[in-house]
Amino acid sequence: MASEDEKLFETIRKMDSEKRLSRLEANIRSHDRLTPEVETALKAQYAVIARAMVADKTGLDLSDLSPAEEKIIQAVSEYVGLQKREGKNATRTLGQMQNRGLIEAAEVSVSKPRPTQGFQVLHDADRSELSYEQIIVDHPEEFSARALWFARRTLGLPNSTDKPPASSETKTQERTEALLNWLWQRRDPDSETIPPFENAEAAAAIGMNDLSRFGRVQGNVQSRLDFACYLCSVPPLGLTAEAPFEKAWQSGEPGWDFPIAEMQEAARSWDWSREQFDLIRARTRELPGSASVSWKKEMAENLGAVRQWAEDLESVDGGEGGTPRRNPPWTRDELILALDFYLQHREAIPNKSSDEVSQLSTEINTLAKRLGLSGSDTLRNPNGVYMKLMNFRSHDPNYTDQGKSGLTRGNREEKVIWDQFAIDRERLRLLADTIRNGLSVEPEPGTESDEPEVAEAEEGRLVTRLHRTRERSRAIVQRKKATFEKQHGRLFCEACGFDFANVYGERGKGFIECHHTKPVYALTPGEMTSLNDLALLCANCHRMIHARAPWLSLDQLMKLLSKQAE
Repeated sequence: MASEDEKLFETIRKMDSEKRLSRLEANIRSHDRLTPEVETALKAQYAVIARAMVADKTGLDLSDLSPAEEKIIQAVSEYVGLQKREGKNATRTLGQMQNRGLIEAAEVSVSKPRPTQGFQVLHDADRSELSYEQIIVDHPEEFSARALWFARRTLGLPNSTDKPPASSETKTQERTEALLNWLWQRRDPDSETIPPFENAEAAAAIGMNDLSRFGRVQGNVQSRLDFACYLCSVPPLGLTAEAPFEKAWQSGEPGWDFPIAEMQEAARSWDWSREQFDLIRARTRELPGSASVSWKKEMAENLGAVRQWAEDLESVDGGEGGTPRRNPPWTRDELILALDFYLQHREAIPNKSSDEVSQLSTEINTLAKRLGLSGSDTLRNPNGVYMKLMNFRSHDPNYTDQGKSGLTRGNREEKVIWDQFAIDRERLRLLADTIRNGLSVEPEPGTESDEPEVAEAEEGRLVTRLHRTRERSRAIVQRKKATFEKQHGRLFCEACGFDFANVYGERGKGFIECHHTKPVYALTPGEMTSLNDLALLCANCHRMIHARAPWLSLDQLMKLLSKQAE
């Protein structure tokens, strides 16, 4: 026969509403039966009831959650239950989850100067392990660096910087890239255009099946893509849809509206390339989570550039069959060659019909084709190259200090390239020579394209490919492995110490990746790679070095690992 305590626990588990459970708790207290074990059972049932209420109030699907999302649900359920017991509600918390989703709700709550109310409530109830802050620290891979910084500070853990990183929303970026991938999959490989689609179809493709609930979120994701398109000087991908979102493309500028019909025509007839998609993806990773922040700031500070972009889409060059076809944005590699030429002829730029500009045009055209760029027959012709040289004048103090402005119809990348390389002529010369020399080297099969997980080095795409080709050279890698194993008796990651053979046994024996610590451009002509310029790394550490530009040095990676281990 079941004991009295067992019957009580069974009764607690049968309670299906907070109100009924609250009455039962009052009865338990009045009979002085609130033991620690009973109190634990009550808390657990409050959490069960709260979880069901969270699903009902937010409309979120609580199945198939990631580890962090599952803990967030546990945390909110516990928090809601505790608040209910105190006669309080958690309307704001539930509203955040409904509007932002689980991950972003936690990010927004934590990324503030003061600890969250939920943290205080759970801490007082001795459930700190369920706080948003602890969840973020336990699952950093699902959250932004900014959220992690605030979470660590609240928990009294050290941070590597005194100030939090710039705002970033992991889930938003994930959805942005998912939408970009979906659009690429829709692209017609023959015409290189993207067939029209319904906004609801795009939303469903990235997991948001109900636009009545997720319309704002989907609109934000699409708007972030469109802003990245603006930064890349290509038509907005969002206008390949049948129709834009109702509140999209409202300029707020008296007397001027976006030429939506013309922009839509340009977007639908554009020759979309992998190169352009890669550039757009890279730009989205630099943006804040809210598209309205980016657009509002740009409209306030650079309205002329936005208008020029939108209105230029009305008059793209005609391609085969009259299809609009516009040249792709200049890459960093091309701009490096152009800037090197500009600074060599800074005092007297040769005219557009000169042999010098014609030769530069041929050189840059060869580079563009090597990088897989496609455009009209005027791709990087002498006239366009000369205009790009004139664009650099708008950033040259030797020119602007005379009260002149140069051509201002370039793009932002010119200013970035100028700031990075104009002050270091020797480095620029080495880079330009490396790019030119790389054009004469026949690429090995499989090295003509870029690797999605490897960020483009600040020296440009061709140098990135040359660097990765060296790292895949079988002969030098085998020599490095043999020398390293002879010296240490085994192969292991020089950054984190990971040993594939220890973890994977015979299958992992001899497995390790090789990283070149010396940049390609720093090699003198004919210089052979020294084994001292190589480091053996596990796949994770190697990817982290190349994950973002600028690439990390081996010392920087090891310092990062050391800080994370503190």
